[in-house]
Order: sequence, then structure tokens, then C-alpha cells
Amino acid sequence: MRVLDYLRAEAHVFACAACACAIAALVLAVAGCSLSVTVLVCALFFLATVLAVVLDYARKRAFFADLSDLSNRLDRPRFASEMIERPEYPEGRIAYDALAAVSKTANDEVAAYRRQTEDYRDYIETWVHEAKSPLAAAHLMVENLADGDGAHAARLDALDEELSRIEGYIEQALFYARSEAVEKDYLIRTHELRDLVACAVRENSRSLIGAHVAVSLEGLDRPVFADDKWIVFILGQLIQNAVKYAREQGAELAFEGSVENEGGADERVVLSVRDNGCGVSEADLPRVFEKGFTGSNGRSARSVKQSTGIGLYLVRRLCDKMGLSVAARSRAGEGFCVLIGFPSNKMHYLED
Repeated sequence: MRVLDYLRAEAHVFACAACACAIAALVLAVAGCSLSVTVLVCALFFLATVLAVVLDYARKRAFFADLSDLSNRLDRPRFASEMIERPEYPEGRIAYDALAAVSKTANDEVAAYRRQTEDYRDYIETWVHEAKSPLAAAHLMVENLADGDGAHAARLDALDEELSRIEGYIEQALFYARSEAVEKDYLIRTHELRDLVACAVRENSRSLIGAHVAVSLEGLDRPVFADDKWIVFILGQLIQNAVKYAREQGAELAFEGSVENEGGADERVVLSVRDNGCGVSEADLPRVFEKGFTGSNGRSARSVKQSTGIGLYLVRRLCDKMGLSVAARSRAGEGFCVLIGFPSNKMHYLED
């Protein structure tokens, strides 16, 4: 608390002291006291008032300075009462006790919501694992019924494709729930970028073949520090996004690796995932990673049943939590590209 601010707050004290000095001077003058005595009494009275204000400021200064400093730099204000000492003067103790009560209530509510969120996440994970069993059984039943005429086989293929789509949404729900606590299920190891891409392409091969998308790999013989499970899921979301908006003829999906700032402290391996689909308009591009955003393409008649606006949101969310950079480039009608940057320095992950 600044001195000028405190003096403004105590202006009423000086006003009362001035009034008291004026009354005392009047009384002393009526009593016949000399001017020097009157001035001396008023000066002593005023100095006593100033001394009292100074001592009061010195007593309160430390508490208010700590409180002001915490309010300016503390990122979690609900812990403020634990980082300052309880003052000795009565009004300070009242303020501190009120702050402590508010902090305790806020912390209790945060803890309750956190437990509720963790319980819900555990339920979602359990539900996803349970839901996978009947889906796997349904896939087997479709395969066993596949023998038959062309029309019957086509209907079974369509049913199997819809089952795969449901399975993809369930897997997405699992990773969405786990994205709240990536650090609990995240193991960084050295992987070949080509192996990670190949695994993602293999897991999504049915969708790629169904959409007649040609895949190309280039410059992927590079090691990266990552968790293979999470990266494969991220790449799977990008592949599914490319399939949704693939062109009818000549659809392509290219994976290309490169190194940026080679030899520097901020050296990183960049994976480019580029398709030649319908692309994204300049107006929609800044929002493609927002939750629930589908843009003009997502609202088109062809994609309205497929676009949820969750896939790219999860890509950004998981990359941010794992310390990876992610960016998008596109022009309407010229395809869509996502760039994922992997830091080459292991210390990056230790510092985070």
C-alpha cells in the first residue's frame, strides 16, 4: 500500500485534528494565553496526530504490501491466505480471517469438483472398455455372415463400416476423458517417426481404402521423443479428418518429415500431414482447433452427419499437454495441412 493512498484514506483524521487545533486555539485565546503558548499546544497536538498515523501505517504496511503483491502475481488466489501471515491489529485479523474462510470454501469446492470430474472420467473409461466388447462381437458376426450374394455382402460391408465409425467415436470419447490428465498415462520414449505414421495408417486403412485415398510417406526416417499411443491417436484424427473431406477422384494424403533450426537449441522435427481435399476458407482457418467448430465444410450436406468439431480440438489439446507445437495451413479448394513439431531436446520434457 502506497503512502499517498494511505494518507488519502486517513484524510478524515487530519481534518478532525485541524478542527481540534482550531477549537483549542480559540479556548486558549479566550483564556488569555499568549500566542506562543497557543501555537506550541496546537503544534504538539498536530504532531501527536501525525505520529499516531505514521505508527498505524507502519503496523499495517507489511500485511497490505504482501496482500497487494499476491493479488498482482499469484496465479491461484485461493491460496493467498496460506502465503501471508496473520496480522496483529484487529481489523487486519478480521480481513485475514475473512480471506481464509473464502479460500477454504473455494478450495473445498475445487476439490469436490475435481473428485467429481475424476469419478466421471473413470466411469467413461470403464464404459468405453465395456462398449468395445459388444462391438468386437458385432464385427465377428458381420464377418461370419459375409458369405452371400453381392447385395447382401454390400449391406454387411455398410453395417461393418458403421460399426467401425461407432468404435472410432467411442475411442475418441476415451481419449477426450483421458486428456484431462495426460501426465498420468504418458510415457515418452524414442520412436521412429515412420513407425508411428505407419501404425496410424494401418489402423485407419479401412477408411483410407474406402475413400480411395492414396498415402505417401517422405522424410520420416527421423527419431522423435513421444508417447506412441497418443501420437498414433492424434495422427488417426488427422487421417479421419482427411477422409471426411477427401475429393471424389485422386484423393491424396502425404506425410512428410523435416528438421527446423537444425543444430540450434530449439531444434525440432516437424511432421506435415497434408491432404488435397476441399481445404478450409481463410475465415475458418483460425478457428479449426476450437471445440465444436465445424466451419462451412462441416455444415455441408455431405459432411453434416460426420463432423463433430472434436477431432482437431483433441489434436490441439493433446499436443499442448505433451509439449508439442501444432499449426494448420490451408486455402479453400487447395487442401488442408497440419504441422506437428517434436522438440529434439529431451530436457524440454523434463523442464515442462
